[in-house]
Amino acid sequence: EEVGIPQPSNGSKLVVTTRMLDVCRYLGCREIRMPTLPKQDAWSLFLEKVGKDVLNYPDLLPIVESVVEQCAGLPLAIVTVASSMKGITNVHEWRNARNELSRRVRGVTGLDEKVLEQLQFSYDHLEYERVQHCFLCCA
Repeated sequence: EEVGIPQPSNGSKLVVTTRMLDVCRYLGCREIRMPTLPKQDAWSLFLEKVGKDVLNYPDLLPIVESVVEQCAGLPLAIVTVASSMKGITNVHEWRNARNELSRRVRGVTGLDEKVLEQLQFSYDHLEYERVQHCFLCCA
């Protein structure tokens, strides 16, 4: 009930997530607003996915914090970015990740810049060209 899945149902449920209200309206969905994660929860989720061993590198901490901030409290962005940085302790790689995330994307209408930046980061860090192609087909 709380997240919009009424009881009883026939066993099938469809949950649509979007940052664009027009999508919900077009599909006739029941709108349930989910706020972004508070800073502390975002940090905890990031650490859970990247691994707490990152805390053992004091030189990395300010950069890691900046990367978490770039994720703007969006759980999918946090999980994706943290997973792609798991096991990386090189300060230069972390700086590169931070810089990639902070790039500005212009000329795209109807899409939140932060979301697009994180999608671009995710795409760029897919290991194989075939997987990138699959990502584009799904998009």
